[in-house]
Amino acid sequence: MNTRGLASQQPSGHDPAGINRSAEAYGPALKLNYSKLRLLVLEPSDHILNFCHDVNIPVATHESNYSKAIAKDIAAGVYNCIIIDGAKGDCEYTEILAEVSNKPPFLPVIVIDGSLSFLRAGASENIASKDLSAERLETALFNSDRLCKLNNRTAILEMELSAFIEEDPLTALPGRSKFRVRMAKAIEKAHNAKKSVSLIILDLNSFKELNESRGHDFGDEVLKTVAKRLFKFAPYNSIVGRLGDDEFALLAVDQDFSTGTENIAARLMNEIRKPYVIDGQKTDVSATIGMAQLDDHDTADGLLHKSISALYAAKRDKTPYTVYTHEDDLERRQQLRLAQDLPDAVTDNQLLLNYQPIVRSCDKEVIGVEALVRWMHPQLGLLFPDSFIPLAEGSGSIDALTEWVLEEGIRQGSCWIAAGKRLSVSVNISALILHNPAFPDMVAKQLEKAGFPAELLKLEITESAIISDVNRATEIVTRLHEMGVCLSIDDFGTGYTSLAYLRRLPVDEIKIDKSFVLNMIHVADDEVIVRTLLDLAACQWLPKVWKTPKSGRFWRLSIAMSRKATS
Repeated sequence: MNTRGLASQQPSGHDPAGINRSAEAYGPALKLNYSKLRLLVLEPSDHILNFCHDVNIPVATHESNYSKAIAKDIAAGVYNCIIIDGAKGDCEYTEILAEVSNKPPFLPVIVIDGSLSFLRAGASENIASKDLSAERLETALFNSDRLCKLNNRTAILEMELSAFIEEDPLTALPGRSKFRVRMAKAIEKAHNAKKSVSLIILDLNSFKELNESRGHDFGDEVLKTVAKRLFKFAPYNSIVGRLGDDEFALLAVDQDFSTGTENIAARLMNEIRKPYVIDGQKTDVSATIGMAQLDDHDTADGLLHKSISALYAAKRDKTPYTVYTHEDDLERRQQLRLAQDLPDAVTDNQLLLNYQPIVRSCDKEVIGVEALVRWMHPQLGLLFPDSFIPLAEGSGSIDALTEWVLEEGIRQGSCWIAAGKRLSVSVNISALILHNPAFPDMVAKQLEKAGFPAELLKLEITESAIISDVNRATEIVTRLHEMGVCLSIDDFGTGYTSLAYLRRLPVDEIKIDKSFVLNMIHVADDEVIVRTLLDLAACQWLPKVWKTPKSGRFWRLSIAMSRKATS
């Protein structure tokens, strides 16, 4: 029963003691002002409701059970006090006590006829019905309100203190919480003074791979150098912070980056790109930048959200920087919706495979295919992997997606064998899958199920997938190789993989990235790179492998002529 605005109603029922008494019978007249009281009463009967009415304490809502609708109202701040009937035991209201009593914002909960377990769970007061009076309830309301205000204030102070003392020990910049608190205060002052505020989020490109290839000490020195350069670049009255492993932020007050954006971004990127020489080792670092301007209605979280949206848009479009626009935000929300739709895409057969032929150059014979996944979205139509594979990796759907692609590709390969066509089937594998110890078992299961020869299955992995965790990648790749599955390194030349890693890994093929191939007729440097790789395959690797026939390995070099943007 929902009785919002109950103060103006005349409820029926009986009081706890079963005696009709006047308001005076409950004790002295009430002393508190209840104009701001938004009281929720939860009880299976009406006796607490009738008591509150008799002593002129207004009840906003009266419900017999705790429900999702009530939970949403509590979360939205509809109520500032709750009274529950504890006669039926604490199990009835465990969830509500956990929700409002153990984390801020704290909400006072008064229990009538409850056990001590209610107090242990976080209730503010526990009153027996025989002791219930106007004065006793009023005292409970007053004390509970003070206690919750104290708890909330303590929680706020603890958060502010934590943010105040949180400083990134590596770069000496404010950490995420401290930056967030300082940012909120700066924005509040800027709103009052009508000053402009701009926020830049900077993310280092391929830092994880650099960290793994050069070592964590080297990576730490790079981060410290980036912090120093960013602090030096920051205009007067700015706040610089480190938000994550390789993510930095710059908040500039009284600076409008929306004008002259290209010049600001170019200067910042030029500062970051200056060579890094650490312990005699030299490296280059680039970054992707998201920028946003504070609007009149923006909070600190709103401005942060806008800058991060711009950063994601820049990464998606593979551009050095992006300034926030409303369209970028809509795109990000669409990406979130796609991520939510992905599990249904697998279970509802919305995925399909296209097969790109692999042609042997010497005789133009088709010797295999590469399986390219597509998503026929019910509303958006045909989607290419660039638009949903990163979402699958981030949302946890990549395992189910990979299993579907493997099963369908292997099934089709078996059908071709039955029709007299012996073709290899290549499948691209995510870095997350490559580091999953259960992946080889998944592959073995699919091969056995379809009766497909392991040597005809080729798994394509990227350099970044290997270098992100070399030891685990080597273990997984070795297990797959021992099963007879072929391994190929895709987009070779774009990462940090060294020839030493290649010699350790039982890889059967490397595919030269298209960026070296497309212009090699016109660009001399690209031609030299491709020719060098061909010579290495023919003159260095092959003779050494031939001398170890027990390995059963051979190297094959593939020149990727197709555009991956459409694959």
